[in-house]
Amino acid sequence: MIEVREFRPEDVDSVSEIVQATLGEFYPRSLYLEKSRQWLDGFMVALNDGRIMAMIMGVLEGRAESRVLMLAVSAPYRHRGIGSRLMADFIRKSAMHGIGRITLEVRKSNIGALRFYSRLGFQISGVLPMYYSDMEDGFRMVKVL
Repeated sequence: MIEVREFRPEDVDSVSEIVQATLGEFYPRSLYLEKSRQWLDGFMVALNDGRIMAMIMGVLEGRAESRVLMLAVSAPYRHRGIGSRLMADFIRKSAMHGIGRITLEVRKSNIGALRFYSRLGFQISGVLPMYYSDMEDGFRMVKVL
């Protein structure tokens, strides 16, 4: 049984491990705690038998826009609809806050993620040269609600 709930401070180590393993990026614990204080509705985790297996973290960008900063699903739990469920909850919570558009960034080489976000109605709106820490380019994607 999959449970989705808001991030809690005690989740920080599990979330950090998932992000590092799936996205290849390391961020300080303080980033997760800071973002959870900024908009807790936009920071959710998915659990299976009490263990965190996926997360989504987003922020509000002004009054009309939200932004997905990270979506990560542990490898053994991919292709089970968990990322889709987290995104659906994020989109719903954004809409409840009166948000008119959602943005995110994705690596140009991440074809699976590009297909995933496209299926959810996101469209490429621009290129982000050398956006990632390894200097890979990214795409900015937008979904209008």
